[in-house]
Amino acid sequence: MQVKHILAAAALAATLAACSDNAQQAAQAAADKAKAAAEATKLAAQQTAQQAQAAAAQAQQAASQAKAGDMSGAAVSAQQAATSGQAAATSAEQTAATAKQGAADVKEAVKTADAAKKE
Repeated sequence: MQVKHILAAAALAATLAACSDNAQQAAQAAADKAKAAAEATKLAAQQTAQQAQAAAAQAQQAASQAKAGDMSGAAVSAQQAATSGQAAATSAEQTAATAKQGAADVKEAVKTADAAKKE
């Protein structure tokens, strides 16, 4: 009878260890998703910043050209600034979408980790 109790206790311990492993794996997956989401958002934000800086530089160039009386050069630079500004705005929208998707992925991974803890 004691052997059965020992075997049952060992089986229970193995089951609890497996649940613990599942919870740890799910928690690690959640952490990995959070890290990936943060990295993707960071890269998208860097691209947006670069495009915004380009737009600002082109706008400054247009202003300098206008001050110097080079209206055709100023017009070209202003058009380039507008194009770069639009690209920066589009990139900002993509950055926001990337962040939103990352948050959704992390939220789902956390739910999975919580469910694994309850098993």
